[in-house]
Amino acid sequence: MSIYSSLNFFALPELFRIISEEKKSGRLIVNLQLNQQRSHLKPIYYLWFQSGYLVAISDRLNCRSLIEFIEKRGWLSTLVTKQLRTLCPPEITMGVYLYQNNLLSKEQLSLIFQTQLHQVYELFAVQSGSFRFDDLAELKTRLVSNPWLEMTGHRMMASRVSLYALRLIKDWSQFQEQLPESNFALQRLTDEVDLKLIPLESEVWKLANGEHPLWKIAELLEKSVFEIKVVAFCLILVGLVDEVLAEDLPK
Repeated sequence: MSIYSSLNFFALPELFRIISEEKKSGRLIVNLQLNQQRSHLKPIYYLWFQSGYLVAISDRLNCRSLIEFIEKRGWLSTLVTKQLRTLCPPEITMGVYLYQNNLLSKEQLSLIFQTQLHQVYELFAVQSGSFRFDDLAELKTRLVSNPWLEMTGHRMMASRVSLYALRLIKDWSQFQEQLPESNFALQRLTDEVDLKLIPLESEVWKLANGEHPLWKIAELLEKSVFEIKVVAFCLILVGLVDEVLAEDLPK
């Protein structure tokens, strides 16, 4: 199955929620229409998922993004990396292979993955462009396999990536129509949280008992209604709460 759309009509947080909830495996291609403010980004990114986890990020199809990052840091020479591309066994991630052979440390691989994640976080703030997600079964019919040479061995659930990315959003105009209404309440969908919430997110989640509308939660927490709507939107997208009719009367 393939999912494709404009970023103006179907935002990345929604797609990441689907990938996370349905534990999808496949490749997401994001094509960007960039302005001068975001000229440091590449026009296209390839994101790979396994069972709902983000496992690889690249800006090209030749499987050299990870290798070039390592070369630019001066961690390994070009001579060594050329050999690695042929020596790394099939279906073994490059990161795991490098660690097993004492060529890179856990800390170095973690730094690479965190750097890659920040590229993904920036994609959430881009409003112009398009995307296409192809699940792994569809890709296999085209003889496309996982990019083992681009994988560090680290992974992060798509919902967690989405939450971290949303926290960095400064301009919420692109999500304005998707924010929950202030006269709706929130209902917890789980008794436990496996995500590390910041204080305001945690407070809103604790008040998500289906009773208080968002405007009331804003009053209780002494925050603006807009702030609470943004937090509610984030919690909804990571599957911790859902919108319900409030028991309190609308203000």
